Amino acid sequence: MRHFPRVSKNTFGRKTPNLLLISGLVTALITTAGCNNSVSPEESAAASDLIAAGMTEEIVQMLEEAIQDEFHAEMIYQRVMADFGQVRPFSNIVNAEIRHASSLAILFTRYGLEVPESRWNLENVPVFESVSDACQAAAQAEIANIALYDEYLATPLPEDVRIVFENNRLASLDKHLPAFRRCGG
Repeated sequence: MRHFPRVSKNTFGRKTPNLLLISGLVTALITTAGCNNSVSPEESAAASDLIAAGMTEEIVQMLEEAIQDEFHAEMIYQRVMADFGQVRPFSNIVNAEIRHASSLAILFTRYGLEVPESRWNLENVPVFESVSDACQAAAQAEIANIALYDEYLATPLPEDVRIVFENNRLASLDKHLPAFRRCGG
């Protein structure tokens, strides 16, 4: 994840119903095989469809962490602009972060999962003394974001998830990181 100062690192403010639903449905399917009173046909089909599509609880967690990371970056860049005006590269890259989150949101929708809401707002992200300080922190965050996607890409993934992760990673590596390094140096 990006390593901006965070309110809480690697934790979600709430349990994610979709992750719990998948886990619960799979558990129910396993523990009640042959019983008539546990899982509706619709729930069983939904869990089976996710498993058949290669979607696991681990991949859902990756998607949730990735989208929260993109939401976090977007809100930090919005905060920088609220404090310093429409300064570059933040004014350009904030739109890329929105696109990255949107590409992840499409995956949630495609797999029948609820798109998580952002945990971030202008009040729970860092405030910087200067644009240069913000650029330096953003460069470090992009390095962490690249590492996050590297970690995810080292695991078996459905092809559509792999493509989105690769695209988001490449944008951070080839565009965002160089821009933040130029402005922070």
